[in-house]
Amino acid sequence: MCSIAWDLDIVHRHTRAGFEHVPDSLVYHRFFQFLDFIQQHGFTVRTVVASLAEVTPATTLRNSDLSDEGFRFIQYAEPRWCRRLHKDTGPDREWAFLERWLQRFRKLPATSTRTA
Repeated sequence: MCSIAWDLDIVHRHTRAGFEHVPDSLVYHRFFQFLDFIQQHGFTVRTVVASLAEVTPATTLRNSDLSDEGFRFIQYAEPRWCRRLHKDTGPDREWAFLERWLQRFRKLPATSTRTA
């Protein structure tokens, strides 16, 4: 579904293409913040990582790690989260984006992942 290695690769490709470089530390932090959010909201069936220190280049979120609702939430929120990488405004404000997206997601029909 998503991995830190994939995120780092995308950032490095964008940097080579001329976009502003995003430090690896921010990529790791955002990856953990997203995982932490979905874990705290019961969207995973197991704890993937419990702390930022546990995130390694091999850390991966797999479809099998997600509940059905978690899979739908990832489809809804993960593209939005990725688009915010170059706009990161700090952990508290980024968490607020996740909370806002969760509220909007919960208002959607259970079978929908549309981009409302």
